[in-house]
Amino acid sequence: FSDFRSLALSRSVVNFFEDCQMLETEVISLIQAILYAQINGRDENEKSFIILQWLLFSRCLASGDGTKTLNDADSDLSIPGLIEKARHIAQVGASHVLKHSNPPRWQLRCVSANVASVAMMMLLSIDEETDGSGLLFNLKSAQSRCIDMSRKENITYGVELHSQPIFHLQELVKTACGTSTATSNHSELPSVQISGLSLLVSIFRSFSSQLDASTNDGTSVLEQYSSQIVSSVKHALNSESLLSESVPGTAFFRLFSAGCEALFVMISEELISDPIAMRRLLQPVLLSAEETPFVQFPMGDRNEKGTLLMSSTHVTDDSRSYPLFRLSKLCFLSKVSMLIALGDISIQQSTVSIVAGELEKEEMGRAIHCAAAAIDGFLLQDSQQNQSSSATSGLTYKNTTDLDESVIQTLIENWPTLGASAVSSIIKAIKAAGNGSADMRSLQQWLTKLTPVIVTGLRHSLSSLHLGDKKSSPEQSSASETAALCVYAVRLCVRDNEHVGEGLSSIELGDIANIVTECVIFYVLGLSDSEDGSKHHTESRLSLSKDHKVLVQQSCGLIEDLCQQYCAIGVDASILTRAVVLPLVTMQENRAMELNHGIIISSCIRSSQSLLQSHPEDGRAEFEKALVQLVLTLLKDSSGPEEEIKAACLPLLRVCCEKTTMSHEEWGKIANYSATYGLWDAWAIVCMTLPPGYGIKCSIDAIKMSLGDIQSVPRHAAALVALRTALHSASVEDPSLLCFVLQSVGFEILQLLRGHGVRIIAGEGFDENRVTVCAESVKVNIMAFQYLNSVSKEDSKFVSFISAMFEVLVEIISFNGMPNHSSGKEGADETIGRMCSQVFVHVARTAPMMFKSTMAIISPENRAVLEAAVRADMSGYAAPKRETKKKISLKGFVR
Repeated sequence: FSDFRSLALSRSVVNFFEDCQMLETEVISLIQAILYAQINGRDENEKSFIILQWLLFSRCLASGDGTKTLNDADSDLSIPGLIEKARHIAQVGASHVLKHSNPPRWQLRCVSANVASVAMMMLLSIDEETDGSGLLFNLKSAQSRCIDMSRKENITYGVELHSQPIFHLQELVKTACGTSTATSNHSELPSVQISGLSLLVSIFRSFSSQLDASTNDGTSVLEQYSSQIVSSVKHALNSESLLSESVPGTAFFRLFSAGCEALFVMISEELISDPIAMRRLLQPVLLSAEETPFVQFPMGDRNEKGTLLMSSTHVTDDSRSYPLFRLSKLCFLSKVSMLIALGDISIQQSTVSIVAGELEKEEMGRAIHCAAAAIDGFLLQDSQQNQSSSATSGLTYKNTTDLDESVIQTLIENWPTLGASAVSSIIKAIKAAGNGSADMRSLQQWLTKLTPVIVTGLRHSLSSLHLGDKKSSPEQSSASETAALCVYAVRLCVRDNEHVGEGLSSIELGDIANIVTECVIFYVLGLSDSEDGSKHHTESRLSLSKDHKVLVQQSCGLIEDLCQQYCAIGVDASILTRAVVLPLVTMQENRAMELNHGIIISSCIRSSQSLLQSHPEDGRAEFEKALVQLVLTLLKDSSGPEEEIKAACLPLLRVCCEKTTMSHEEWGKIANYSATYGLWDAWAIVCMTLPPGYGIKCSIDAIKMSLGDIQSVPRHAAALVALRTALHSASVEDPSLLCFVLQSVGFEILQLLRGHGVRIIAGEGFDENRVTVCAESVKVNIMAFQYLNSVSKEDSKFVSFISAMFEVLVEIISFNGMPNHSSGKEGADETIGRMCSQVFVHVARTAPMMFKSTMAIISPENRAVLEAAVRADMSGYAAPKRETKKKISLKGFVR
């Protein structure tokens, strides 16, 4: 087949098809179809083996790497032997073609690199189908897999035993970088370079998450090739300056666009660790003030519209494709800004700072041109989908005949990103502009023209989205991304509704909220009333996959924003209440919640908090009680709520407590309930809002039960921390509360201190909680000591309390020792011993007379330990000095 591609066609035919790339596209599509047919119906092992051979075969063709001998490689089944075998098979296949054309012609290199890119993405798809376990791209996993394969009897190289992609990373990167900068007789080959960048991007996506096992410092396995990679991408980004060297038929504009895409993937995958390299790569894609002047929305004025046109300032043979230079810059900057804003991917703060700093330059002018391009892209898409309508002219072009197909497709594919980025930047510019200024009115006019595009695009994308599809398709991914970006743009208008001018009416926003709730949130939970939603069952519900997670997050965020801005916007309360309450009721009733839907539930809890704060007095009490019951139910769930749900529940409970319609008695029962079931975070919130000590007194029996349950070790630390925190704040206003607590649970606290201190207690979580339990117990006893020292009138009772505490502390020190004074016992912890020693010193300095009286009644053995502990603490736990024997001088024996 490659013989046919590189040899059979005359150069006149190749040149004829060059500009529109029809032949090249058809060739690649045909090879891809052959490859899909070859792996159809095969298992994961067979697929990976076949595709890997295609990948290595294509690499050999692109790099001209063919073997001179057709003899079989050694039958070594070690990992190096498997690598050499796979490489040899690919070289033998490539040699049949390369013997007719070596070095390979640029057409062959172009197709080969594109096929290699397709194969790489197919391998990535296989890896993702296996839950992204990294078997194909992780070095350790690949080595283990090959070792397991080789243990089978009578095994030979093939499906059951073969090499893995990670073993060939170096040669793949070398071929991709070499193809990305390919030249012929010192002339650039843009078509070949574009295909090389495509292969490089597929390598980024496949290997970026894999760590370098040789360094073990958390760097990517691609870091070792950073200089070659940066150089290749930089070469593509400099293609605009190479335009003067182009010859008729070249495609530097598409090369620049491919370079922008490669740079975006590098940023999103965090492959650029050097700030200097980052800034150098960003320079060619930044827009100057001359390229993006501030323009009012054209109302028939040709001069204003002409400023927005993406025309060429250079003499070029291909003016229809030249707009890709500026359009690619707009798309790249918009995608990066949305990548940061949506928070879909975690990016290092240093990278965010550098990129954000560059994005702030000429932001207002760029926002206007992004808005114009977004409007044109949307109208072109609508023109393609509805044959009756036609967009013959636009804001950025005079006629569609002036645009190459690549420019049209770029506008259509990127209009949601351009639109969302434009909304964000325009609102930011409106805030910076003075009230009533001309710039502010012009920006609001642009926003007014862009908003209908965003809303219509949102409706269209949601209508074409099928969240129940188990396998993601490019069309569904595009629809999901479009919907997420449009929802984000609507959220920006909602948050800053006072700056957006006319904006969206409350009726429009209510309609959008209804659509988003029904099509996304309820569909995910299996609550949709649509015909499609009524048919899908548990197995087909969305499980928050990678493609749709951002859409779900933004949809939930929109409902949250509408609830927070309810008073300012006035969306129908019934719409928001239904969107928020129905998922919570479903959660409480445990219906249709088999899958992990923490994002939606936590968002609904936050939204309910906003609704409660703006709820009218009529019906507020019932709503508050229902929310409190929901919070306690979620926190009490034996399986344990997700952290994001718990984080949303506690602020809601705090709001309910602070502006409550319930009595102290009702809240006292809630405090007791929380303590009974170990909901200590909730218990602390309730106690803080009740009168000092009221919550503690209402729940003291439950606290006593938690502290007295010796067998349940994890309960001890949480209960003691909560009790000590509540006591610390409540005892300021009611010091006598300490007496009540000590009379009720003082024995249990000393018992836990002794049990954990000398390791009498054992169980799950003991080692993790031991120091915490000892520290909290000591703190409570110190608080009691300080209180008794200030109010005690009977010295005998005060001394009895101190002596009881000292007996326990002495036993703990004897077991654990102190720093530089080890006890030598198994399980000893010197930090606990030091903690107890500090108590002795504190008592001695605070109440010396009581300390002296206590020393008189304790046993001599304990007194000796106590005195040693005090001396050690006051000396800073210095190591004891060892007595050294005197050296005998021999001089005295000399006569």
